[in-house]
Amino acid sequence: MTEGSTRDRTPKAQRPGAAAVLHPDLVIGGMTELLQVVANPVANTLADAGIYLGRPLEELFPTPAAVPKVTVTRRWRVGGLLSEDLAFRSLHVPLEPNFSRRYIRDYRETRRVYARRIRPAAAGARPRLLYLHGYMQPETFVEELALLTTMALRFNVEVVQMQLPYHGRRAPRASRFSGELFWTADMVRSIEALRQTLLDARTLLGWLRAQDDRPVGVAGLSLGGTLTLALACLEERLAFAVPLIAHMDLAALISDAPVLTKMRHDLTSFGWRKKEFDDFARRIGWHELRPKMPADRVLMFAASEDRFFDPRLVRRLWRDWGKPAIHWYPTSHIGFLTHLPEVLGVMQQFIERRTSE
Repeated sequence: MTEGSTRDRTPKAQRPGAAAVLHPDLVIGGMTELLQVVANPVANTLADAGIYLGRPLEELFPTPAAVPKVTVTRRWRVGGLLSEDLAFRSLHVPLEPNFSRRYIRDYRETRRVYARRIRPAAAGARPRLLYLHGYMQPETFVEELALLTTMALRFNVEVVQMQLPYHGRRAPRASRFSGELFWTADMVRSIEALRQTLLDARTLLGWLRAQDDRPVGVAGLSLGGTLTLALACLEERLAFAVPLIAHMDLAALISDAPVLTKMRHDLTSFGWRKKEFDDFARRIGWHELRPKMPADRVLMFAASEDRFFDPRLVRRLWRDWGKPAIHWYPTSHIGFLTHLPEVLGVMQQFIERRTSE
């Protein structure tokens, strides 16, 4: 369903009196809470977070200073399809002095960037797709075959998935599960993880563009969708953006997402609720971010029963971004995955239109 109006699609589960006990998103949230039982203790760094206030966006989210030296390693080849690992040193430099020492001492693994590239032989001069995965998502061979390879073959494009900091091969040894240290009530580490992710993705984009001048678009799912939206606001070099089931309201995400229950509880114990985090996000200029591409180069997807990303906020962002094409699905955040075959078909048509321009 493509939205062409602002008619009400508020999910039934969010209306007064609606039962949501067995909502799939809440079930996943409960499972995540069980996983969080083994999580590491979280430091209260709110007193140090003031260092980010009042700085220009160009300093908080800088342009990469150089094109990195990238190591390319062949993983496998099947017919005309090639899988490769890309690796390079992150250019990230933390702003907060105490965290800088922690970053060097404790997070050596996340200082190296890994990306998995799938290249069809027939892709030729077609666009490339930079893909960003979701929160707590490890790097698995199943994902490589089921999603990355499927996109590469169906779209006939080169697909490059960058591993987010603190996930998969970039997870520090202290991590008890993938992504554990990425987005927590340790506010300094969380903001630095966000800064590093955006810089690493822009660094990878610069390297891809330095290899040849084929256009590069970006797509991401859930947390990856939020990062996709942010990159569309920071990067003029991107050809298009496809955020899937996401918005950019970080305070609302922390308040709403069932998988962030521990973060909410920890922040509350530190003295921050939704209002305090929203004030912080505004004071660092996050709400000032606006897309650097026209609406016809953006394709959005949303779930009308989403309990991670409030559909009303997705609709607000859609309006603020000039009403780009948006496709709604009558499902939950987790249930959206069952619609991926249809979603990939819509993405394919969108990429074909971008290719013919």
